[in-house]
Amino acid sequence: MKRSPSLGQHSVSSSAAELMHPDEEGMQRAAEVMRSGLTIAYPTETQYGLGTDALNPEAVTKLHGIKERQENGPFLVLVEGREAVDSITEKMPGPAEVVARTCWPGPVTLLLPAKPGLPQQIVGEEGLVAVRVSSHPVAQRLPALLGAPVISTSANLTGRDPIMDPVDIAETFTDRLALVMDGGVLSPGPPSTIVDGQSVPLRIVREGAVTANSLARRTGLEVEGGSAVPLVLLVCTGNACRSPMAEGVLKTLLRERGMDKEVDVVSSGVAAVSWGAATEDAQMAAWEEGIDISAHKPRQLTPQLTDEADIILVMSERQRSRIALIDPHARERSFILKGLSAELKGRRMSGYRKIEDPIGRPRTFYRKVLKEMRGELRKSLDALVAYASERRARVAAAGTGEVEP
Repeated sequence: MKRSPSLGQHSVSSSAAELMHPDEEGMQRAAEVMRSGLTIAYPTETQYGLGTDALNPEAVTKLHGIKERQENGPFLVLVEGREAVDSITEKMPGPAEVVARTCWPGPVTLLLPAKPGLPQQIVGEEGLVAVRVSSHPVAQRLPALLGAPVISTSANLTGRDPIMDPVDIAETFTDRLALVMDGGVLSPGPPSTIVDGQSVPLRIVREGAVTANSLARRTGLEVEGGSAVPLVLLVCTGNACRSPMAEGVLKTLLRERGMDKEVDVVSSGVAAVSWGAATEDAQMAAWEEGIDISAHKPRQLTPQLTDEADIILVMSERQRSRIALIDPHARERSFILKGLSAELKGRRMSGYRKIEDPIGRPRTFYRKVLKEMRGELRKSLDALVAYASERRARVAAAGTGEVEP
């Protein structure tokens, strides 16, 4: 089967699985294919997955063969929403309810007691089924169209890296897949975090896209190996130069003060593309200061990130305005990095303030920008940590959910 001409200029061999655009027609077809017991590949917010009807034992057994999986362990499953969980689980323990409410849709998988009669291929030895509600529109809608849970296992042959390009998936699995839903090339990243939904404190079975600290912040519950420490979020436009450099600087300053375990720091961009790395000039400017940002991956700013952050540092007023559109509650705890120390002390700042974008400028300009950001962060370190810590304490006192700054 061949790629639809409307999906781009990739060359796909005639023996490769068909690539299908995830429009309404494509989604309906994918559901029909799975309903017939065949397997598809589809995008999620973390990786491409291989999927079929999770309630069809023969189809799930076939999937083991497709992945060349020797062991017969259970697969994870996706459902369309919280209500659908009740059809496959015996009960939803209290801690799991909190996780579902605060982390779904998203990359968190819950281990829950399975209802009797489910196919053994999706039930673990302890009688648990691994369930998730994806935040990706394709992965979230497929179970609804199918009318059943969908298997969620990484699109790769067992023991090999997940494949992020739909064309490569089609070529790798050839006629073993009925079709591949083309969601574009995904950025390499961690899989979903798997959480034991019955444990108190919450136990992370596999840490992935959501860290133990993040899970503690989101849920307000005790988490093994995690703590609801304050989160500082640095934001620029593409999350490829200014904010990753600032993230590296702030982490270094905290480590020098012995506070790196007491505060989390992440960066993102209001117009970031989840692919690639920090620019070479940004990496070199940081490296010259003893800061390694070579492993940085651009991250798109999301309402989940702004909600979780205790203080948000931006490079310009324009980014602060964009944050207000994404999450109005976050506007009041967003600060422009230039002049941060004075603003945190309550001084009313006037005039145009901006950390200039070094993209397209000489490397010397990157060094200048990094030096400026380091100076601002060093001067304001105590005040910004205090601000973030106070806000985190208010959230904890009020329980999970948004509080006014």
